[in-house]
Amino acid sequence: MSPFQPSDLLNETAVANQAFFAHLLQRARAHAFFTHPFLSAASDALPDSPARVTFMLTSFYQVVHPFTGLLCSLAARAPSLKSRFVLMDNVFEELGRGDFGAAHPSLYLSMLASIGVRRHTAESANVLPAARRVQKHLANVVERTPFAVACAVLASAEATIPASFPVLAQRAQRAFPDLDMRFFEQHGQRDEGHANDAAMLFAIHARPSHWLRTEHEVTLDLDLRVGLLDAWMAAAH
Repeated sequence: MSPFQPSDLLNETAVANQAFFAHLLQRARAHAFFTHPFLSAASDALPDSPARVTFMLTSFYQVVHPFTGLLCSLAARAPSLKSRFVLMDNVFEELGRGDFGAAHPSLYLSMLASIGVRRHTAESANVLPAARRVQKHLANVVERTPFAVACAVLASAEATIPASFPVLAQRAQRAFPDLDMRFFEQHGQRDEGHANDAAMLFAIHARPSHWLRTEHEVTLDLDLRVGLLDAWMAAAH
């Protein structure tokens, strides 16, 4: 439950911020990420050998694992207790709502274990350069940009999940019929909720002077995610 009320979004600045961000997300849907061949029907023609899928899932752990820490860091920067409450509620969900085994990084490790990849292997693997760039940019946004800008990038990043996770899950299960699917099953409507929460915080805290930076950082995040899909495509040939 959010501590904010609908009236918190009715002032002139919040209304303008909502309109800007809605248009930004609309434009973002035309980004090359959402039409990438990896996510299109053409991906069905790509080979999904166990070795290639293992590479993709192991490299993506390098993006999944640090995410809860970044979310905690962003919550620590929240300019109000209400905003921190909203983000910590997201953190609580990401961490399994009190069940350590249901925390998203734990579920991801369980998925890797179901295909024979041990935790030590996943955590000690060489970081894929494309994954490193995604993670480095997210960390930079959370730590060095205005709070509102970081919330916008978080909302945009969450919005990529419905387009990418089902495809990744399908390809993974095609190579490994006994794949532990709980990580993927925990994503969907919850991600939309997280994205909406982050968008709300942007609307409440952003200023018009943040808009240009916001568009730049959101676009850069999508550009870097295209690089990750490119790397997976290259591994599939």
